[in-house]
Amino acid sequence: MKNTESPGCQSVFRTEAWVQAWIDTWGKDPRIQLIDLGGRKHPLEQVYLIKHRLKKLLPVNTLCLAGVGFGAMSTPRAEYNDLGSLITMAGGIEPLQQELRKLKWQQFIITDIDTTTTACEEVEQLAVAGGWRTHIEKNEFAYAICDIDFQKYLASLGSNTRLTYFNRRSRLAQHGEISFREYQPNQAGEFFKQLNTFHLQRWGNPCYSPESQSFMQNFIERLTSIGGKAIMQAIVVNGEIISVLFDICWKQTRYNFQSGYAESRFPKISLGAIHFGYAIQASLEDGLSYDFMAGRGKQANYKESIANRKITIKTFLIERNMLKSLRRLSVGISELM
Repeated sequence: MKNTESPGCQSVFRTEAWVQAWIDTWGKDPRIQLIDLGGRKHPLEQVYLIKHRLKKLLPVNTLCLAGVGFGAMSTPRAEYNDLGSLITMAGGIEPLQQELRKLKWQQFIITDIDTTTTACEEVEQLAVAGGWRTHIEKNEFAYAICDIDFQKYLASLGSNTRLTYFNRRSRLAQHGEISFREYQPNQAGEFFKQLNTFHLQRWGNPCYSPESQSFMQNFIERLTSIGGKAIMQAIVVNGEIISVLFDICWKQTRYNFQSGYAESRFPKISLGAIHFGYAIQASLEDGLSYDFMAGRGKQANYKESIANRKITIKTFLIERNMLKSLRRLSVGISELM
C-alpha cells in the first residue's frame, strides 16, 4: 500500500490507513452520502454529507471529512485534522472551493485542528475564497510529552507526580510478580474484550462497539502494512490482568488511544498511572513523543500534570447561505444586548 497521508501532516488520523478503514466500516451507512471529490476512490479525497439538527430543531446539511464522525455518526474520535489532501487533490484552495460549491451543504465542519500548523489558516482562506463565514465551534487542549530525554523528564516532574506514575512500581511489585503481555494484531478481539470489561466497570459502558472494534482491527492491519505499529499491552500480576493500554505508533509519535484497569485493586496504587509511566518511559527511550491528545480523566485533568507540551486544537465550521445569515444575525443581536 502506498504511503499517502495528508501532505505536510504527521497525524495518524489523516493516513490512508485510518480513513480507508473508516470508509470500509461506515461508508455505506444510510445516514450519510459519501462523495468522492477526486473521482479516484482515494480515501483522503472523500467527504460525506449528513443531516444534522442544529439546536435539535433546524435541519442542516453538514459536510464532513471521511474518517471523522459527526452527529449521529458516533465513531472513534479523529484528531489533528486538516484540508491538506483536498487542497492537493483540487490543485489549490480556489479550485477546492469551486468543487465544494457544487455540493448541497450549509455547514462544513473540520474538527480538532492543530493550531500550531497551517491548517487553521487554510480553513480561513477557503472560507474567504468561497465568500463563506467561519465560526469556531470549540477550543480544547491536547497534551503530549516530547523533545526530552527520559531521565530529564523524570527530574522535571513534581515529587507527587513522580511517585504516582513511576516510583510506586516498587509497591506494586510487593503484591507479586509483574509481567507484560503483548497482544498481536490477530489477537485484537481478545484485547478489546478485556479493555471493554474494564471500561464497563469504570464508566458503565464498553469502550468500543462491535463496529468500532472491526474498524480498529482493519485500521491496525492497514497501518502495520505501511510501517506503523499497534501496542496492545496488558500488565499482569500473579497471572491476573490488572491493566491494559492501547497505543498507536506512527512516524515519531506514540498516540495513547485508550486504557483500562482494575479500579481499587491494590491500596494506594493507581494502576492506570503506573501503566502510563511504563508507556511514557518506553516511548521516550525509543525517541518517540508520547501524545495523550485531548480529553480529561474521570476525576481530574491528569494529562496537564505529566505533559510538557500543551496545544490548542480548534473545531471550525464554515457556514454559507442561510446559516451564514443566521450567524451574522445572532452576532448582531449579541452585540446589541
